[in-house]
Amino acid sequence: MSFLTDIWRSQAVSRALRRAHALVGQKRYPEAIRILTKANCHLHSSAIEILLVNLRHDSFFHHVATSSLASWPPQPDDLYADQLGIPEIDHQDFTATNVASGVFNHGSIIVRNMLTAEQVSLMRDSVIQTHAHHDKAIAGALETETAPWFVPFTPTPREGTKAIVEREWLRRTGAELAADSPRGLFNLINCLQDAGITDMVTEYLGEQPALSVRKTALRQALKDVNAEVGWHQDGAFLGQGIRTVNVWIALTDCGVDAPSMDMVPRRLTTIVPTGTEGAMFDWSVSELTARDAAGDTPPVRLQFREGDAIIFDEMNLHRTGESLGMTKDRFAVEAWFFAPSCYPLEQLPIMV
Repeated sequence: MSFLTDIWRSQAVSRALRRAHALVGQKRYPEAIRILTKANCHLHSSAIEILLVNLRHDSFFHHVATSSLASWPPQPDDLYADQLGIPEIDHQDFTATNVASGVFNHGSIIVRNMLTAEQVSLMRDSVIQTHAHHDKAIAGALETETAPWFVPFTPTPREGTKAIVEREWLRRTGAELAADSPRGLFNLINCLQDAGITDMVTEYLGEQPALSVRKTALRQALKDVNAEVGWHQDGAFLGQGIRTVNVWIALTDCGVDAPSMDMVPRRLTTIVPTGTEGAMFDWSVSELTARDAAGDTPPVRLQFREGDAIIFDEMNLHRTGESLGMTKDRFAVEAWFFAPSCYPLEQLPIMV
């Protein structure tokens, strides 16, 4: 029975790949992606997952971006004026209106119970498997041995894009590019869609979004390890004229005995000075500058239960929140969405 099942599965994978390639030949990328995604939910095929990563990237360059928004940034009413610090909502209240109110009035918003226990388990295992198979690659394993959990994404060179060269640094900080893990990315995108995150972001940004290869990550922050990431605003190096939002989701409890996130709990409207005395890097913000920017709203160490999320954009000032003596690692996923109509191509788009 197993032999016959393997034959059936191999034939089903081949049929799905042939249909997808035929659609790509007609420039019908969204249809090809839908067919492969549906097939892979049953087949769990390495070949399909690797192709999906590349098709999601290539499809961006055949996508006609149109925005439903007349202007940016929005100026939403403050629905959380009576809450001190960062507002919190439950997943049942997770709407684009509520998220925009939190982000543009308070700098961020926490969404409790964003993912189910089953989704958390799936994504935590995805992080573990991706790190383990990257280790195998570092030790000399062939790509056939590390797929589908680790297959370094190599985009087709295009004007405005740049090759990925920061993997070593990312690994030291506990991050893996989700696009380097075909199965991890497949699982992540499914979770984002099933949790209503993709639909919320589409409304929030005014168009179907694209993830960033460089900033969408599967993370394992190690206890008692300096993450080499100081205070920073992502807007300091993402450029001007963008529309973006980040969804960061905890896959383990964190903030007490596992690293979490330190954050300035207010909306900043300018990029604060970087590289000043005491800053870890020329692009990061010193402790003194961060506290000056916080004013009468001092930075806070955030606490999450597994499945909780925080949403913010490029203006948010934050860092990895860690302390000596922490006894547990922290697992998380981070998904940076951009509006395709004003996408910074060096971030390498992945359509969702």
